[in-house]
Amino acid sequence: MGSNYKRTPLTLWSNNVRGLNIPEKRSQLLRTLWAERASVAFLQETHFQGAEAPTVRNGRYPTGFYANHPDVKKAQVAILLSSTVPFICTEQKSDPGGRYIFIKGTIAQTTYTFACLYSPNRRQHVFLTKTLALLNKFRDGLLIVAGDLNTPLDSRLDTSRGETSMPGHCIRSTGRALAQCGLADCWRVANPEGRNYTFYSAVHQRYNQIDYILMAQEALTLLQRANIGLIADSDHTPITVQIQSPPT
Repeated sequence: MGSNYKRTPLTLWSNNVRGLNIPEKRSQLLRTLWAERASVAFLQETHFQGAEAPTVRNGRYPTGFYANHPDVKKAQVAILLSSTVPFICTEQKSDPGGRYIFIKGTIAQTTYTFACLYSPNRRQHVFLTKTLALLNKFRDGLLIVAGDLNTPLDSRLDTSRGETSMPGHCIRSTGRALAQCGLADCWRVANPEGRNYTFYSAVHQRYNQIDYILMAQEALTLLQRANIGLIADSDHTPITVQIQSPPT
């Protein structure tokens, strides 16, 4: 590698934003992303409806990919890319119901696949198994998946009470689907026995970790840090992961 090349980390940021139809919420989100130096942002529950929906964009985040429901303001996901990231998209795939979007392309001749998911709050394991099977066929290069899975992957560590009302077979099914994709939870890798949570369930009076940034296990050597932030404009906490990037 020539001395005139340097590696600038990629900062991945993910959050359930609970609706972005109000212009001020979109502006505040863009300010937050820039303050966090987010390279790639994964958004769940944008609540954008149909082809005439607004976009989240400015000069710092000029590029976005969206999966919008055609008829109702329900679910919906998006992936935004910073102007500092020379991403060239080669293919994308989105769910007509707005629950997932996959994009793949290159950054400095390194191929990436980015996926953003928003799981329903029932039969999550069925949705994730089907969606990850589609993703496995679509993927190329380094795979990064982020989103609100509505599932604690480890009931002992990912819930404040050390238990969950979700049946064990659903959690095990989700684990198998992630294993088949070779995915690992970045925050858990960085904090093997740590406890931190991304959502508070008032119904169950329990904190849960149900939001994740996942990365292909063979690329975990690129992981530099993982952080769960503070709840601000949503009832979910953002997650930030920094990975080593190709020379830019």
